[in-house]
Amino acid sequence: MTDDAHVQHTWQLAHPDGDEITIDLWTDGYTVRVDGGPDDGDQREGGRADVDHLLTKYQAAGYRLVRDYPVNEAEAHDDVPEGDDPEPHGRPEHCPECGDPVAYDPRYSDDFREGAAWLCTGCKWGQWLTA
Repeated sequence: MTDDAHVQHTWQLAHPDGDEITIDLWTDGYTVRVDGGPDDGDQREGGRADVDHLLTKYQAAGYRLVRDYPVNEAEAHDDVPEGDDPEPHGRPEHCPECGDPVAYDPRYSDDFREGAAWLCTGCKWGQWLTA
């Protein structure tokens, strides 16, 4: 179906009438490709949730899972650059404006700034972090 270098896991299904379907989850963890069946050539970006949905859909339509197997390791996604603390010290215990909990966002942006910030989950108060 595709170049195997991009494929993390493959599922093969068969229907009693001889129709076959292959579902590939790519190493990026998001891309799902379908070869055969009613969704031939379909590409989705929902990752494992899309695979589970498709397997359920096809099995309900009479397909049976013939085999599934890993092809390559998944890509490593480093969301936090090496050496950076995922959440710096000094987190406010609660929002000073309304008292709701705060959440850390390492890549928050508004119309004027972009960067790490603690944000209120209620009133959207924000406190930018400085390096």
